[in-house]
Amino acid sequence: MSMIAQQPASEDRIRHAVAMLTAVFESLGAEHQALMAEAGKTSARERRGTVVRMGEDIAQAARTVSLTIGVLATVHGMRDLGVNQQFSKDAEGRDYTPLLSLANPSETLYDALVYLGEAATTLGRTYTPTKKHPGLAVARCPKQMKVALCSLRAAFEAVAADIGDDDPEVAEDYAATQTFLIALEKRVCRTMPAQSTGPTPEEVLAAIRADPKVASAAAAALAALAARA
Repeated sequence: MSMIAQQPASEDRIRHAVAMLTAVFESLGAEHQALMAEAGKTSARERRGTVVRMGEDIAQAARTVSLTIGVLATVHGMRDLGVNQQFSKDAEGRDYTPLLSLANPSETLYDALVYLGEAATTLGRTYTPTKKHPGLAVARCPKQMKVALCSLRAAFEAVAADIGDDDPEVAEDYAATQTFLIALEKRVCRTMPAQSTGPTPEEVLAAIRADPKVASAAAAALAALAARA
């Protein structure tokens, strides 16, 4: 996806992150639905338990993403309203620290970054292969999960870039999470090739016209099958 490369201007980073997280939240729905449906059809207890756990992890990731959107909205609102760790003032107009201070949007932004890391970790746990059923550790809806993981990367990038203006060390943590999400996407979002339903009638006729022996061979094979039946 190209959304990672399209970095917004500094003043739009939070808005961009919220848009990306909204895409994550919406995209997780299809995967959760598919896992719950699969769990309902699975009779083997251990296999069913794994699928149920995967669905619970998807739900947990969705809750964390929802919480993060609220935190980012708070940051955006505080900045827009000019709330930035102001202190009360004493009689001379100096900072009066006994009453503490108003909220600091930069500190609140760190909370959002922590939650984004938790969401990434939860999705990683969702698709951790088990010893008995490693084949279950794939996305049931790879198209939607690809959007979810790419959008989570984009949101993380926007928030990390905003914090990185004041704290360059955040870039290291972002790089590690980005690498993790890229690897997770490649591993779990593989799309299966469409299963062939066999040659069409037109293709069969074309093969017979090209080589009449094909019809003779097919007739002999059908006769042998009928004799065995």
